[in-house]
Amino acid sequence: MGLDRLLPKTIYGWEAAAKDNLFDRRTIFDYMNGAGEIYLAYDFRILLVREYTEKSSPPIAAEIYQMSSSEDAYGVFSQDPDGEEVEVGQGALYGMGLLRFWKGKIFVRILAEKETAESKSAVMALGKKIAEAIPAKGGKPALLDWIPSEGLRTNLIPYFHKPVILNIHYYLADANILNLNEKTDAVLARYHGNQSRVRLLICRYPGAGEAREAFERFCKIYFSGRGKGLFLVENTGKGGFVSAQVVNRALILVFEASDEETCRRLTEAVIKRMKGSPK
Repeated sequence: MGLDRLLPKTIYGWEAAAKDNLFDRRTIFDYMNGAGEIYLAYDFRILLVREYTEKSSPPIAAEIYQMSSSEDAYGVFSQDPDGEEVEVGQGALYGMGLLRFWKGKIFVRILAEKETAESKSAVMALGKKIAEAIPAKGGKPALLDWIPSEGLRTNLIPYFHKPVILNIHYYLADANILNLNEKTDAVLARYHGNQSRVRLLICRYPGAGEAREAFERFCKIYFSGRGKGLFLVENTGKGGFVSAQVVNRALILVFEASDEETCRRLTEAVIKRMKGSPK
């Protein structure tokens, strides 16, 4: 599917520039600086950028990202929770002239250089046109089904593969202590807790051996070494309680809990949901 087919030539008086710009994994930094690392951390394929202009109004730029899977399209979308939820695509947020949404294997970013009532209407109309032109919906990452809903702070859960994305949301270490790579799936959820903001990190590996190896490496770094078994929990002091459990090819980690019971309860809730969903 040519990405240009998703974009109209005109929208509410704004007209497309004569030529679109295309970028791939090698050239994405020609279009953006550090933000390119986020897209490269997913299986991003092609970016098409089209600018729209109108005589008396600010320009509007539409960015269409072709991903290799709907899961990665959701993953890129899930990196920024800011904005108001709007009905475009399979999930969308709008704020300050910026509309972001995903549908199928496509992630879309539309930005008005300056927000006005007219530019907002054009951005929203353009987003709906693009969403309608994307032929099929896609599935969210299956790992999201493992997230317990009780106490969850937000429904937009970051999904990722690599440590560069994890450290954006929750810094663990400069080193890749969880052995995350393009073949691992991970989600990070935040929960309300007693005097703390609890984090739940679930990592799923290609095999049980890799999960166990990551578990052992994490425990060696984070824990004092007094505990044994497949579930460890410890009070790290100012960082609160931290726990780790490995189940088959999944590693379940809880951070900044106020007590051991919170770690156990949240871990057990994940395991219960795991049993009721496909592996």
